Amino acid sequence: MRHSERQLILALLVMLLPLQAAHAQLRYEIEYPAIGYGKVAPDNQFTEVLEQLETGTLTLEYNEDGSGYLAALLDVLDINPASQVLVFSKTSLKQRFITPENPRSLFFNDEVYVGFVPGSSTLEIGAMDPQLGPVFFDFSQQPDAEVSAEQELGRCLRCHDSYSMTGGGVPRFMLSSVLAGTDGSIISHEISEMTDTSTPLKRRWGGWYVTGHTGNLETMGNLIISSASMLQNLDLAANGNKPDLQGLVPPGPRLANTSDIVALLVLEHQVELQNRLTRLNFESRTALQGNDQLDEEKLETLTRPVLDSMFMAHEAEIAEPVSGTSGYREYFEQLGPFDSQGRSLREFDLQTRTFRYPLSYLVYSPAVDGLLPQVKDYLFTQIRRELQGETTNYPALNSDLRSVTLAILRETRPEILQ
Repeated sequence: MRHSERQLILALLVMLLPLQAAHAQLRYEIEYPAIGYGKVAPDNQFTEVLEQLETGTLTLEYNEDGSGYLAALLDVLDINPASQVLVFSKTSLKQRFITPENPRSLFFNDEVYVGFVPGSSTLEIGAMDPQLGPVFFDFSQQPDAEVSAEQELGRCLRCHDSYSMTGGGVPRFMLSSVLAGTDGSIISHEISEMTDTSTPLKRRWGGWYVTGHTGNLETMGNLIISSASMLQNLDLAANGNKPDLQGLVPPGPRLANTSDIVALLVLEHQVELQNRLTRLNFESRTALQGNDQLDEEKLETLTRPVLDSMFMAHEAEIAEPVSGTSGYREYFEQLGPFDSQGRSLREFDLQTRTFRYPLSYLVYSPAVDGLLPQVKDYLFTQIRRELQGETTNYPALNSDLRSVTLAILRETRPEILQ
């Protein structure tokens, strides 16, 4: 065996050791034993579909165009193809397949995310589990094999958690903005960051394609760094106002011809709030071990980040009105639920902020219902008090917005107001 071969084998073994350790004992088992992450079977929208597939009560049609089970899986998960957003930076597990010419498609609904990269033998699944938070799966794209998905407890969690820097982390979904070169590689870490709704739009979506009407709005979407000179004077506005992917991406086995800015805005909000709900669930269940109740000070500390995201308190302003071209807006808004006047928390603004009414549609989600009763009651009490004007932690909630939001909740989520 040549020296170079021995070095390669040794390097591979070193890479595998942390993966084996992750399967042997997850850090979550030490930090958050009350959750049972890695031990308790996930129970969410995706695993319900997976069980039907594995028992044969549900089947999927395989498409020979290169997309495999993608369209059929989205259909049974009730994920609209208009939700497609495309990322071309090498920032995921499938990075060897990803280039600006062959980007990764991401589709989503309120609970499940599906990643597809042409050429890969699996689909990537991320599901928001009411008890476990984000759980990850590889879904086989092999047409001659039994439909199956393996939960990822090693590779995905090497990135999709927050232990590596500070400890005390929880599983998380991730969105990042980077400077990517002509092959999708990150060429500079000076403008690379994890993003959330507080990130100015000028720093969002580097390494992503962005379609839609954006006026003079500047984002890092559609920006590919082809020379060092581009770094000296980034022209962000020139990459906007792309009605579709024509001229950006060659034709391929994609289900939509857009990477819609409205879908990207929703994704940013949803990921932020789901991550905060996960931390709230992990920390509250851990804090309650050995205690009958959590005191009000502890409840306030734990729930405040979730309330901030629920009320969209730190959302960066949309400096220019935006609109999509994929039909995603129309699809999303018709999901409801609606009050008797046809109003819904899913209504968009898209003039200066994402949503018309600044209370998240995820207030209806299984992740909220899965919180400990004491925590859920406290969260609902704080929402009610804020909307009724008993507290004023969120000054952007003027009297009209409070009144309409209360009216919507009174008919669609009345337990909040009890």
